[in-house]
Amino acid sequence: MSVFWGFLAGAAVGGSAALAAVWAWRRTGTAAGARRRLLLGAGFVAVFIAAALLLYATVGSRSVPGHAGVDAAVVNGTQGSTAKSMDAAVAALEARLARGGGSDADWTLLAQAYEFEGRSEDAQRARAHELTPSAALTQMSPAALLAAADEVEPRVPAATTAAAAASPADLQARVRQDPRDAAAWAALADARRAARDNAGARDALEQLIALHAMSAQTWADYADVLASLNGGSLTGAAGDAIDQALAVDPVNTKALWLKASQAHEQQRFGAALEWWKKLRTALPPDSPDLRIIEGNIAEDTQLAGRPASAPAAAVPARAASLSGTVSIDSALAARVAPGATLFIYAKAADSPGPPLAVLRAAVSGWPVRFTLDDSMAMIPSRRLSQFDKVIVEARVSRSGQATPKSGDLFTTSAVLSPREGKPLALVINREIG
Repeated sequence: MSVFWGFLAGAAVGGSAALAAVWAWRRTGTAAGARRRLLLGAGFVAVFIAAALLLYATVGSRSVPGHAGVDAAVVNGTQGSTAKSMDAAVAALEARLARGGGSDADWTLLAQAYEFEGRSEDAQRARAHELTPSAALTQMSPAALLAAADEVEPRVPAATTAAAAASPADLQARVRQDPRDAAAWAALADARRAARDNAGARDALEQLIALHAMSAQTWADYADVLASLNGGSLTGAAGDAIDQALAVDPVNTKALWLKASQAHEQQRFGAALEWWKKLRTALPPDSPDLRIIEGNIAEDTQLAGRPASAPAAAVPARAASLSGTVSIDSALAARVAPGATLFIYAKAADSPGPPLAVLRAAVSGWPVRFTLDDSMAMIPSRRLSQFDKVIVEARVSRSGQATPKSGDLFTTSAVLSPREGKPLALVINREIG
């Protein structure tokens, strides 16, 4: 409405000035009024300019109809570009944090980026990761966030991550919402491995591979998962994953362990010996795994036909065995046909590799009694007596194969010592999804 009245006022001033100028021009004489005519002309021009300025002030300074959409499109296009850039920066930051951990400042930066994108729940999870929440980055602009995200470097792995603190269901929801969430995929893979869902862990890790967000540790985990799905063998795709891990970090202890075990599996005892020695060098002096490594070095030295350089270094294995019974939950009993294949095996609780002892039996009735000892080792370099912390698993295989399949029924014991001598009573009560 103010535009209308401003336009009307400007038009009235211009029109009145024009009429007055014409009337005054006719009233002046031809010779005597020449100067007066000049002044009147100048006055008319001045009034016309004033009217034009008034019209511009009320109309021209505002957006011309039809241009407002163009202006908005330009602004929105800029915002869209910033949003896309922020998405890319957040994805890169998540991937770097998943690969190498980060400091409080890095997680604060990620929280700020989430808040900029309106992802308040993700921001809360990122802030929950901080040991000492800081407000140092609270007033960063989008441009500053992008610059800071580009400058973040991988750091020493942190003890936990915001994604790792979430439940598997939350992680599954996160990766459905954002398939590029590398931190959530890595945490989901860890959760699947902890639940002995090797197929699920493999699928999650393959998403990380597609995102180019794998670290040496996740490559080693991938090799471990593939070996578990292949009856414990570290050849083929598992071997390729081990090589990828060592290419990223030549002293990753899990990858070194797997590489030595692979060489032993392939009866390349000289190569296995060299890998065990590299692993021994990479481990801290107080590592409890050194005793196991020394035993493996002694064994592969003998198998390679080389003289033992330090016979006393090999620690003799102590007698160890695990025994007990396996039964099945009444709700699942009807699903197990007579003669079904039952696998019972012991695995190291904190060291990668194939099982330490394996027993295969045909179910004729419940409970099934078992004993696991060093004579049931899959490979001589990994025996039950070499480990202080183990887990026992029992699984009814629908296919009759050692490789776990969907629909198999299983149970897992708590972490225990193979030298305690306490009988176990395992109850199969879970199903592989």
